Amino acid sequence: MATEYTCITRKIEVHLHKHGDSEEAAQRFKEEYRIWDDINNNLYKAANRIISHCFFNDTYEYRLKLHSPRLQEIEKLLSNPKRNKLSDEEVKQLKAERKQLFADFKKQRHVFLRGGVEEGANPEQNSTYKVVSNEFIDFIPSEVLTNLNQNISSTYREYSLDVERGVRTIPNYKKGIPVPFSIKQKGEIVLKKREDGSMYVRFPKGLEWDLNFGRDRSNNREIVERVLSGQYDVGNSSIQETKNKKRFLLLVVKIPKQVASFDPSRIVGVDLGINVPLYVAINDNEYGGMGIGSREQFLKMRMRMAAQKRELQRNLRHTTNGGHGRTQKLQALNRLEGKERNWVHLQNHIFSKSIIEYAVRNNAGVIQMERLTGFGRDKNDEVGADFKFLLRYWSFFELQSMIEYKAKATGIEVRYINPYHTSQTCSFCGHYEKGQRINQATFVCKNPECTKGKGKQRTDGTFEGINADWNAARNISFSTDFVDKKKK
Repeated sequence: MATEYTCITRKIEVHLHKHGDSEEAAQRFKEEYRIWDDINNNLYKAANRIISHCFFNDTYEYRLKLHSPRLQEIEKLLSNPKRNKLSDEEVKQLKAERKQLFADFKKQRHVFLRGGVEEGANPEQNSTYKVVSNEFIDFIPSEVLTNLNQNISSTYREYSLDVERGVRTIPNYKKGIPVPFSIKQKGEIVLKKREDGSMYVRFPKGLEWDLNFGRDRSNNREIVERVLSGQYDVGNSSIQETKNKKRFLLLVVKIPKQVASFDPSRIVGVDLGINVPLYVAINDNEYGGMGIGSREQFLKMRMRMAAQKRELQRNLRHTTNGGHGRTQKLQALNRLEGKERNWVHLQNHIFSKSIIEYAVRNNAGVIQMERLTGFGRDKNDEVGADFKFLLRYWSFFELQSMIEYKAKATGIEVRYINPYHTSQTCSFCGHYEKGQRINQATFVCKNPECTKGKGKQRTDGTFEGINADWNAARNISFSTDFVDKKKK
């Protein structure tokens, strides 16, 4: 049985290695930077050329269909079989003929892409590689072009149906896209360790990129050590140059899934909330649950950063209208945006880790979450004001992605459910009625026969209610209305 992996990408700063202090070493260093600049300055052009030819290849087949009189006749007949008085057998024959015509068009397309050769392997990627190889082989190593061609072709295949439907445009690539390369060459990992303990990655054209771990808050050194020792596997990775001329290795690490014996009948429901960012509950517990995160901390930090950002933007409004020094003037704003993003990213790591630890402590084999496309929406598909604020200032999609990959690495299944009614339904009796969630904090079931969903009774006959987020989390853990994470 093949080992199952969870893939993560680690971002590690790299610097081009200096081979000594001699004049010859300095000249070599300069030449290697020229090689890198040639690759980085031409890669996005090659990517756009590949995606354009992928679209052209599809268009060629479309034109064959468009200019086929027989196909047009068949489509016209099948558009309204009753009006054209077609029997079931005739409809079946026409559909079979149409299918054969489509196969013929595809074959003609392949012959065209092979340069007139009738038989041979599927030429799709070969045709696009030849296009970019002829134009860019002097600037970009063939290995990088091969990986780029595979990545872009795969991306186009994924997007092609959406492009045809008109819901997405063909991707457009800009300077600074990651430079892909094979981290394994002939079965050998090109990630190496020197005698002095420093680590580097061997890049095409003889370039060596030294890994700089810095303060290493993400424990990247330990992960690379495990890769070198064989504990973790790796996938094709890339090096990316940012606008400030820093370079980063985007290392794809394959972590073997742990063989865990968690109880698949125990399910953790995760509710995304306003008062508490996350609330978790177990499906077979009528008590407990746990809130994760603090609204006050969240608001204090984000509003403080938002105020600083507005103040900077106000001060820069009349000083950045072109001219020299614009980039330097915007540095403070860019740094603040980076700090804001890093803070959210760190909080998401902390929250996702807490959820996995909660599931492990309770021996839960499944985590269920709401699909984000419906988060905070009512039956009219409108988002409430409170949820608009929350979605604006928090990256819930990133949080769910972190929970997903950490759960898979731990051996816990992740499922997504339809969020509709989860906050207005009683998790004890299943009664749904508008107004049961009195406010963001409190839920009171209006079913006269339900006692657990009302909470304690006060002296005046009213009920205190139960924690609304906990109730929603329990409903999420019970739900069997499973949906795809992305599809609406």
